[in-house]
Amino acid sequence: MTYIDFFKACALTSAAAPKLDMIEAGHQAGDEDEKIGINALQIRTGRNRRCVSYLSYTKAGKEVLNSRARSEALLEGKLDFSQKGIKIEKCLLEGEEEDLEKEKYLILICSFSPGSFPSFASLNEEECRSFGQGVGYLHSLGQAFEGFMSFSAPSIRFELDSWIKRLRGSGKIDSRILDVWEELSEMDALWDFSPSLIHGGWKRGQAGFAGGAVCSFSKWEEAQISDPARDLEWMFTEGMAQKQIDSFMQGYAMSMNDAMDPFILPRAKLWRQMKMGAALLEAQRKGEEQKALLLSQRLLRLSASLRSIAPQKPEGPLPPEVLQDPARPLPPAQRGVKDLEEEVSPSSASQTPLPTSHLPSSEEKSGGEEKVEEIEEIEEEKVEEQSPADPALKSAMWRVVVRAALAKREGRDLKAEVEAEKRAQEEKSPQDRDTAILKQVDAPSESLSSFPASVHLKDGGSAMEKGTASSASTAYFAPPPSAPSPENALHTGSQSQTKVIDRIDGNTNE
Repeated sequence: MTYIDFFKACALTSAAAPKLDMIEAGHQAGDEDEKIGINALQIRTGRNRRCVSYLSYTKAGKEVLNSRARSEALLEGKLDFSQKGIKIEKCLLEGEEEDLEKEKYLILICSFSPGSFPSFASLNEEECRSFGQGVGYLHSLGQAFEGFMSFSAPSIRFELDSWIKRLRGSGKIDSRILDVWEELSEMDALWDFSPSLIHGGWKRGQAGFAGGAVCSFSKWEEAQISDPARDLEWMFTEGMAQKQIDSFMQGYAMSMNDAMDPFILPRAKLWRQMKMGAALLEAQRKGEEQKALLLSQRLLRLSASLRSIAPQKPEGPLPPEVLQDPARPLPPAQRGVKDLEEEVSPSSASQTPLPTSHLPSSEEKSGGEEKVEEIEEIEEEKVEEQSPADPALKSAMWRVVVRAALAKREGRDLKAEVEAEKRAQEEKSPQDRDTAILKQVDAPSESLSSFPASVHLKDGGSAMEKGTASSASTAYFAPPPSAPSPENALHTGSQSQTKVIDRIDGNTNE
């Protein structure tokens, strides 16, 4: 915009809205708008409110502004992004004014859209994730918006098929590109989506960013009820990194939740290629051979990559075992011998399955069942033979646990004491040694008489599990020769007992 255009825009805006009380104005850049002859002004009023004035005298610019005013009027009061921290542009006034050369200008005054408007290729990962959340929230609102053009999934698919047939007949696009598009159009799962309100294809200047997050959506002239993938095709332009695409899709999936379309990215790439195909036809029409050649080469490369990531059709009917729900394994406590025999052992997992001719006959099966019953009877006998733990043995084990705790608290070398006891026991005769052991097992020490029958352990296991008393030999459970008295050793009481067991369990904070 030149200075003459700037002052003319200020004068035309004041003439269209005399009560606006404009006290300050500035130029607002908009690459896409300026290409079709739309100028924009940022205005601050006497009440310190801001708005934007769009002006155009070209036919293309007027058509866009008319569509923008219509769409934003339909969205007013129905599209609320305040909870997401995103401001939606609203149409405030629309009118026409003539300049001194009798040129008619269409003027559209809208609410101010905060934030900066960088190119999408320069967005960081945080901004892409926030952008994806905003677009996902828009798509999650569905299609309950009246007055917009609406396109269903079957109608979009039909139009694509018709366009491919026309292009194949004209021969203006490489048949290899059309083959890929045709394969995608024949995949039913790819077109099983729910139409929703879409922005219509994002461009620079339509999403504002501030503080690492998206803060405004503007310029809704292409809004319609259609395929949500159209709002994602911008990601596959040149200059977008894969990490930016991944961040956008992460935020998009967070907003969509269970309604996330698994095939939206292949369709978005297809939309991008169809837009490039339209640009290729336009370049051929204008005689721009170099541009047409570059677009054709790029389309051929992108279509090959699209074929590799597109969902493939399964060949033939699915096997019956794939259609069956996998059975959940029983808990260990509910498993029996039959359940364990049905599990595949590691050694047999790598073996190939036997052919049908080697399957056991009915007589072999009956014999196998008898063997299983015999195994079950043997297992039941073994379970009955297992007696509960000996209380005297448990008491001796706990004496070892407490002894380890006392040695740790008093700074004694428990390993050296055990080795000395072992040597002293070995010097005794076998008869005396066996008698001493039986006495220690049958007659618990008086220093442990204050312990309850059962001791509660903290989460994490006992000292025997963690190896605290592993230095003591399992053949000798005798306490040290001069065991301390109960008053000096454990300070009788539940609190001291808990502290000891806390230390045993490895609590270094005590």
